[in-house]
Amino acid sequence: ARNLRSWFSVHVFGRLQGTSYAAGYMYATEKITPRFVQLQVILSRYELNLAPGDAETVTVTILPEYAEDKTFTVTTSDKTIATARIVNGAILVTGVKRGTCSVTVTTTNGVSAVINVKVVAVMKFITRIDNASRPLFYVRMDEDFTIDYGDGTDSREYRFDAASAVYGWVIPTRDVVEGEEYTITVKNTETASFQRTSGNVSVTLNPVQEIILLTGDRDNLVSFASGATGLYKVHAGAFDDLPNIQNCNSVFRGCSSLTELPELLFARFSGTTNFSSAFYGCTALAAVPDGLFSELSQVTLFTSVFENCTRLLSAGKNTFQGCAAATHFTSAFSGCTSLIDTGTGIFDGCVSGNNFGYTFDGCRALTTLSEDLFSDVPGGVFTAIFRNCTALTQLPPRLFRNCLEATHFGGAFSGCTQLLSVPDEFFKDLPLVNHFGTVFSGCSSLVKAGKAVFSGCALAQTFSSAFYYCRVLEEVGDDIFEGCVSATTFASVFNSCTALTALPSFVDCNKATSFDRAFYACSSLTSIRAEAFAGKALVTTFYYAFTQCTSLKTIGAGAFRDCGSLTNLTCTFMGCTALVSLAGDMFAGCSKVTNVTGLFNQCSGLAVLPEKLFSDLTSLTAMGSTFQDCTALAALPSDLFAGCVNLTSLTLTFSGCTALAVLPADLLKHNTLLISAGSTFYGCAALVNIPPSLFASCPLITAFGATFQNTGVVEIPENLFSGNPLVTAYGQTFRGCKNLRSVPAGLFVASINATTFTNVFAECVALEEVGAGLLNNLPATTIGYLFDGCVQLRTNVSTIFNLSSYSTIVTTTATFRGCSALTGKGLVFMGKVPNITAHYYAFYNCTSLDDFADLPGNWITNKL
Repeated sequence: ARNLRSWFSVHVFGRLQGTSYAAGYMYATEKITPRFVQLQVILSRYELNLAPGDAETVTVTILPEYAEDKTFTVTTSDKTIATARIVNGAILVTGVKRGTCSVTVTTTNGVSAVINVKVVAVMKFITRIDNASRPLFYVRMDEDFTIDYGDGTDSREYRFDAASAVYGWVIPTRDVVEGEEYTITVKNTETASFQRTSGNVSVTLNPVQEIILLTGDRDNLVSFASGATGLYKVHAGAFDDLPNIQNCNSVFRGCSSLTELPELLFARFSGTTNFSSAFYGCTALAAVPDGLFSELSQVTLFTSVFENCTRLLSAGKNTFQGCAAATHFTSAFSGCTSLIDTGTGIFDGCVSGNNFGYTFDGCRALTTLSEDLFSDVPGGVFTAIFRNCTALTQLPPRLFRNCLEATHFGGAFSGCTQLLSVPDEFFKDLPLVNHFGTVFSGCSSLVKAGKAVFSGCALAQTFSSAFYYCRVLEEVGDDIFEGCVSATTFASVFNSCTALTALPSFVDCNKATSFDRAFYACSSLTSIRAEAFAGKALVTTFYYAFTQCTSLKTIGAGAFRDCGSLTNLTCTFMGCTALVSLAGDMFAGCSKVTNVTGLFNQCSGLAVLPEKLFSDLTSLTAMGSTFQDCTALAALPSDLFAGCVNLTSLTLTFSGCTALAVLPADLLKHNTLLISAGSTFYGCAALVNIPPSLFASCPLITAFGATFQNTGVVEIPENLFSGNPLVTAYGQTFRGCKNLRSVPAGLFVASINATTFTNVFAECVALEEVGAGLLNNLPATTIGYLFDGCVQLRTNVSTIFNLSSYSTIVTTTATFRGCSALTGKGLVFMGKVPNITAHYYAFYNCTSLDDFADLPGNWITNKL
């Protein structure tokens, strides 16, 4: 420096040599060696697509190559998305969770390069290639995804087999070896699944065996692996990065090789609402991990979640604990035929649960129910919840005590064939239940139903078939229906309970409308207590109510008194063969009864009828088979039908009453509206005498079909039908009366409208005489089989038909068939019926006729 007063400094980099002096001028010499600095950073990858947990190495090249300092640093914009570190001079980038970030590489002199990192949705699984032409998975075809076939290379070596315009199945184009297993990683997909069916199109996939990982923002797993029969393992944490899943309907449905599930599989599905059929038909699944769905507070549907998992042994521990929004558990374990117990606390905290229909239906190995199974459940529908649990022998007391919103227990324990008893007060005070139909139906080992079982169920309406076919049920608490003030239907309630000896009380059930078949075939029942059903003002039917109660002996006073709406007593006591005593007022006040068909049919021990038995049955119009086959009944009281003033039909009423010998002359005095008396006394073999005035008060009768067929009648009063001018038909009226010897000439004189006389005296094998002109002045058209089989009839045919012409007769088929003693001339009779159209067999085997040999063949047989 030339100015000694100035100063300066020299910054020297590198090595420096020189000479300094104490004063005066200074002269310095600097020797500088130039340093080569970093000018550029070159990376092997500038973009990375990673799966969470995946790591990739990026190599770094610093230019120029002769730069002296090649050190660098690496930083990540968001370490929650991806991390980066230097390993052996390269950068190792690891995906953490889905999202995007950048990794910056910087040299010591500030030169940098950036890697754009995207952590993408991934599906990773193991598959076995059975056929290289078969698909691997199903996907939305517009997704830009890659496939790593296990070699670390993200490729696009695939093609589509379109299922629709949008979706298709993915088929590998890379060479893959059939029979080998491949670990497949699909990156950047939100739709990939193992779905096999789309619309009407179905395919067979190469079988997925293990699901390792699935991530993404997809909102559902509906049918994700449905039908994947080769899937045997789902890895722990496989679903940990699926934050938006709402619907898992049928996610693993039909995965019949899936043997176990990892714990906490769905632990992060906080927004999911539906797990219906999630594991339906997973027939190899043996256990449910503890708390599998625990605390999933948004789920509402668990319908059929484990249905038909036939190897499942237990419902698990805390399986649905804390699922506070869950409402439907319908068929959740239905068909789990190996299930032994209901687990521990599985429904704890399920405070919205209101549908448990069929939940354990068909769990035939189930032996134990947890006492607190429903302790937090408000109730709702429990239809068939334990139906056909055939190993269940006992029930915890008050199992449903906290289910105060329960409404339906129809078939709840139906078919539990080993159940021995129902605890006292089992359903007591469940205030909203309306249906108990078939609740214990088919519990064929049930011996006892305790006290007050349904007590206080004030809204319960239906008890139909509640204990149907509980064939060894001996004891039922008398107060079992106490407080059931809304009960309407008891149809078949104890049907076929063959060991039941006594009826419970129905005293509080004043809204009952039906007892159809209520005690059908209760063959140990010995009596019906007095006023058992008295005052049931709304009941309309006891149809077959006590049919085949073969030990029933007595019916107490007023048993059905004042059942003011009762209309139907069809076959109510049919087959009660031990019944000997009826209270005279048992039907008092039952003024609306219209049907007593078969009421006491086959009551073979019934010998005496109370005179006032039907006195209040003023609406009754027909009595079909009412006392049919009451073989001990010997006589009838005079006023038996006095109150039945609207009676129009007596069909088969006393048919088969083989001991009935006496008919009161005024039996039908009050039945002026009677129209038909068909088969009324059919088969009354002991009936010898018919009162002449029996039908005198019944002017409206139009037919006497088989009225006295097969009776023991010896003779017929000539004026028996004199008060019945409207009769048009006498079919089989006295057919088979084997003791009848004669027919009075004027028997039909008043029957001025009668046209049909078919089989009237057929098979009366003792009949010898018929009065002259029996059918004179009648509009008879059909007399076929009139005397068919009357082998003793010897009256001259011209005496029976003594007019010159019977022009209205058109049919004489088999009229005298087999009347081998008949006398007279057949040709004369033929001349009296000029308008005949049918006459085959008319004189078949009438060999005593004077001109039998001269008769045309088609009057003897059906041939000329």
